[in-house]
Amino acid sequence: MPTIRDVAKACNVSTATVSYVINGKNTLLPETRERVLRKIREMNYHPSAVARGLSNKRMNTFGILFDNVGSEIAIWHPYTSGILQGVVAASAEVGCNVTIFTELWRNAEISLPKLRDQRTDGIIIVAPPSDTDILPSLLSAGSKVVTISSESVSFGMPSVDVDNAFGIKLAVRHLREMGHREIAFIGGQINMFSGAMRLSAFQAALDSWSLSLLPEHLVLSSYEDSSASYSDAKRLLSLPNPPAAVVAGNDQIAFSVLAAARDLGIAIPAQLSVIGFDDIADAATTQHALTTIKQPLREIGAAATRLLAQVISGDCPPAECLLVEPTLVVRATTGSPR
Repeated sequence: MPTIRDVAKACNVSTATVSYVINGKNTLLPETRERVLRKIREMNYHPSAVARGLSNKRMNTFGILFDNVGSEIAIWHPYTSGILQGVVAASAEVGCNVTIFTELWRNAEISLPKLRDQRTDGIIIVAPPSDTDILPSLLSAGSKVVTISSESVSFGMPSVDVDNAFGIKLAVRHLREMGHREIAFIGGQINMFSGAMRLSAFQAALDSWSLSLLPEHLVLSSYEDSSASYSDAKRLLSLPNPPAAVVAGNDQIAFSVLAAARDLGIAIPAQLSVIGFDDIADAATTQHALTTIKQPLREIGAAATRLLAQVISGDCPPAECLLVEPTLVVRATTGSPR
């Protein structure tokens, strides 16, 4: 395989001259440029992307790490795949590629070198748990980082997320307007930023409308383990005083609530109203089309990518969280209580 030195020798020019031609610099005589281009074609020379990146200090590649699920899950997971679609589309707009880091973050000693090996110009970190050291480690290493669904502002990193508080407020208001007064919440782990935000927002929404919450009507379950969330939902609905309405931390938990209600013979929505969060594709096609809060995942991924491009170019945006507004989608799983 010919190298840049081989091309330079064949043209009797310096390697810098060949590099100028490759990079489109207009400082050469036209005949010199044409001679080099002709020899590049004749020798079937292809410049090394890595070498060009090291020379220009840019690889034109964005990295993405899903720190809540493995990469093999992220490809088909409704939340992360929606984010990824937005990242890929926005990267293509600015002529960049996307590298998916396939290993979950373990700790700074093991994982940091793999994220700083110059394959990417910057990294989007999706939904890192609050008990990980990934953000302070990347900050101390001087990495270019934007996060999605994370409390990264305190580390001086910009972030993008759905407006969780507004979304939960929409859900509670919808149920309240239908006449519900006893509303339960079954959400995800509070070490996940979205889980903690949605729980806090639910309690604030109840307080704002003077609605009480029974302790047994507040359940923290698993975002990812459907069997665990099904068991939690079944226990909730089997209480002596079961709720007539449930706000779920995401659509997958809402599906578990619907499955538990079906197995317990509870009619939807006559005896139980259920509302989810995300509006994944299955929400509209499940047996009972799910009322849910829609977050525009592609828009969130694209917004994070554009922010990262700003960070890399040195046009640093403020270290704040850009919130994308969700909307309420009313379907068949909510109704007035008996």
